[in-house]
Amino acid sequence: MPFPGFELACVAIVALTLAAMARVRPWPALLGDYVALALAGWLGEETCVAWYRFYGYSPAWHGHLDHVPVMIPLIWPLVILSARAVVDAVAPDLGRWRPLLVGALVVFDASLVEVIAVRARLWAWAEPGHLEVPVLGILGWGFFAVGADIALGLRRRAARPVTQVAVTAIGLLLALALTHLLIVGAWWGCFRWVVRGRLGDASFVGLAGIAALALAGAWAARRRGRALPLDVALPRMVAAALFLITLAVVAPGDRRLWLHTALVAAPYLVITELRLPTRAAGQRR
Repeated sequence: MPFPGFELACVAIVALTLAAMARVRPWPALLGDYVALALAGWLGEETCVAWYRFYGYSPAWHGHLDHVPVMIPLIWPLVILSARAVVDAVAPDLGRWRPLLVGALVVFDASLVEVIAVRARLWAWAEPGHLEVPVLGILGWGFFAVGADIALGLRRRAARPVTQVAVTAIGLLLALALTHLLIVGAWWGCFRWVVRGRLGDASFVGLAGIAALALAGAWAARRRGRALPLDVALPRMVAAALFLITLAVVAPGDRRLWLHTALVAAPYLVITELRLPTRAAGQRR
């Protein structure tokens, strides 16, 4: 573990994030989505590790469900639910393109999680890439998030609770199938042949370009009067703080990791409304 108490800190962040989300969503709906995503997240991780042997988790984690530490599927849902909350706040009228933006946000966030977690030896990949993380390893997060967002959207449209459970289960199983299809297709169609090995500064050029697009999108959203409310951003900030502490512990002088962190953080600093919501606004929700 990066430092004593890391896993306890993860548990605390999961609890705090769920409590914060429950302020704007009913507990039954929130827990239904969370549990469904946790189960699907474990199944996705388990099958990916077992089938592809492309990455593996450190034995330092306490408690494993076969190949996967228990803590991983407890964290996974919050990554997707948080990205969905961001899209709800800044692009609620996106329509059919919404799942793609959710997936893109998850990939953007996952890039930071991956490079720091790998440096902290929480897990490791079979081959390097950007800061020892293969590009496909980061994209895999987004592949699942796209299908999961579609599945959860269908769940909301179902009227009866039994129907909601059935729709969610079927939808997430299809999301897992889509994830594997995209991983295998991306591997044999692209990453098996190109963008492999240590990418060096070239990957930072690509990351800087993506961050610039995200920054422009954040700025455009602010000009249209859209901003990320602090009650949505705060749990994300707390989770990010844990990874910043981890980075400060395991690689305080690694400029490349700090540069990656800054590039990912910049668009969120622009889009976030740093004022506390008014009492009236909270009551309207």
